[in-house]
Amino acid sequence: MPSEAKACSLSFDLRRKTWPLDHVHAHMPLETAAQIGRAVGPTGERVAWLDTETTGLAGGTGTYVFLVGIGAVEDGNFVLTQYFMRDLGGEIDMLEALAEHLRRFDALVTFNGSRFDLPLLQTRFLLSRLRHDFEQSEHLDVMSLARRLWYRRLGGYSMALLEQMVLKVDRFVDVAGWMIPSLYVQYLQTGDLEAIEPIFAHNAADLLSLLSLHGLTGEMVTHPQQTRVAVDWSGLGHLLDARRECAAAAECYRVALVDERDPSVRRRTVTALARHLRRTRQTMELLELWDGEIQREVLPGWLILERLAMLWEWELKDARHALACTEQALATLNGSTHNGSTLNGGGTDPVRVRLVHRRDRLQRKCATIYQSLGSLG
Repeated sequence: MPSEAKACSLSFDLRRKTWPLDHVHAHMPLETAAQIGRAVGPTGERVAWLDTETTGLAGGTGTYVFLVGIGAVEDGNFVLTQYFMRDLGGEIDMLEALAEHLRRFDALVTFNGSRFDLPLLQTRFLLSRLRHDFEQSEHLDVMSLARRLWYRRLGGYSMALLEQMVLKVDRFVDVAGWMIPSLYVQYLQTGDLEAIEPIFAHNAADLLSLLSLHGLTGEMVTHPQQTRVAVDWSGLGHLLDARRECAAAAECYRVALVDERDPSVRRRTVTALARHLRRTRQTMELLELWDGEIQREVLPGWLILERLAMLWEWELKDARHALACTEQALATLNGSTHNGSTLNGGGTDPVRVRLVHRRDRLQRKCATIYQSLGSLG
């Protein structure tokens, strides 16, 4: 169970909750999440996890940040410090104390902080004529990772959805996020602090889930073969590619291609896998990959045949096979649609122009080869 302490000034409250680092939230202990999460960032020695509660969900200069939660590993515990603005007149005092606290850290982790929390806090500092530049700190927005890893599998990537479907966390008693602004306005009118106690619990739960999600994404990129939750394998592969974990990325792409039926996603995935096979000179595997795509009939036939033509010409050094693939690709275009327009007889389509140019060049190349063979005979 967490321990809790409170302190008050005339204009804002300060609350501290601590959890032992072996406390398990979602899939792993907090200490493990804090350590393995660093695999995906941010760089920096002193990291804090940050979440805000505000008087509006759209942002803007009229939106106040009335509660800021900052989580950090301190003295063998995970410590959550919450700054609560008791009334609007206390904003400057709270922001000054918050800025002093934030100077302890050189890196921040948020969920949607890039588009909401940090710009809104920056606005409040500027309007209060206080100086604090969030751009000086390294920052990781875990939502950007969540979008790549889970959007296509879950149809969304909100914290509530990720808690339910990925972290498997159930908030038995919680206040809905959309209610929080109105509850704070009600508090300002009545002074009833008891009515907004659930907001503090909501903020604490958000921070714990943010830390756990950070740890889970770190675990997934360091040990993708041990992934224990539903994931968009193509998205995970692209994250691993960005980290130059090429072999692990290739395995993710292979898993993704087993049942991927979305043409655009399949094209990106098979192209990424093909790039890896070409880079590692696995020519026969590359040939099998594109041949297999013809059988699956998800991608346009001309696209696959064009890739095969390139493979036969440059890797396998067989201009005759390359020419046959190119001519077949051109034939496949007849009667098909590309970029929304029918290509029957069209001569200005860039795909057709490119294939015709390749065909003409390969015809000349083959003729030269045949002439050379004839002179030898």
